[in-house]
Amino acid sequence: MSKQYQDYSTAVALDEREIPFRIESVDKLPELAQEESCHIIKQYFDHLESTLTQQNSNIDIDQLREMLTEVSGFIRSGKSQIEDDGYIRMLNRLTRIYAMGIRVEDDRAFTGTAVNFADILETVSQTYTGYDYSESIGLLLHYMNKLFNYRQEGWIDVFEHILCMPDSIRVMQMLKEQHLQEIQNWVEEGVDNLFAIWDEQLEVIGNLNDEIYDLDKLILQQSNLLSRQAASQKDTSIISLAHIRDSHSIDKLREKRLELATAREGKLELADLLDANIQEFGDRLTEIRRSTQIQLVWSNPNKP
Repeated sequence: MSKQYQDYSTAVALDEREIPFRIESVDKLPELAQEESCHIIKQYFDHLESTLTQQNSNIDIDQLREMLTEVSGFIRSGKSQIEDDGYIRMLNRLTRIYAMGIRVEDDRAFTGTAVNFADILETVSQTYTGYDYSESIGLLLHYMNKLFNYRQEGWIDVFEHILCMPDSIRVMQMLKEQHLQEIQNWVEEGVDNLFAIWDEQLEVIGNLNDEIYDLDKLILQQSNLLSRQAASQKDTSIISLAHIRDSHSIDKLREKRLELATAREGKLELADLLDANIQEFGDRLTEIRRSTQIQLVWSNPNKP
């Protein structure tokens, strides 16, 4: 076995200016030998690990997503000619990289690319089921939970990737028997739409707040003007038609404000209800993740 292939699981620091090999078009690639494919993927993973360990706010998450999409597309194309031992090394490396995300305070880049991590795992699992996916799937559950708690819709994509992994994988049998169906039931009841509806309600509430604020200013301006006009009137026993008309106008504005405030209260109640439903499902996802992790530990007593 060549040194190049043996070093597959070892990270190599990349110069910040160095651009790793990019697969511009899978269709244009010929079928490659395993050693060539592993070298290509290793460059991607070197760049991924080097970038994720920077822990700064300038990480280009979109670029990482594009690169990981290229990796999964390369594997899916069948041109990589990777065999079981190559898949094992690749999965070990990728799992080890994303395990680092559990221990960092700022996991934005890890959660931001978790869907791509799930995509690669699902892609490989369709070809190679002999790997022990327990740790990798445990990480996917962790990031799925995190994405949901961060109220990012990518959680459902991670879930769907997990759901598509073959039943012949032992950990998938356990998950589908005990937990995935429960999550699927929530999805069928519309939990995946909660964020969009919640965001929509917050936007409506924000618009109502703006309208009420503008009305308050208008009511105050017109009330002050009416008061000044009344104070400047010499004969206070006479009430002008203009004064009556302006008073009615202010009353109408106050009625409109009351309508808006009532509508806002209803939207706030709906937003609170949606928030409670989101929190309830998020708590359940956390329970499922913890329960699954405990089961995985007990089912793999000899695994470090």
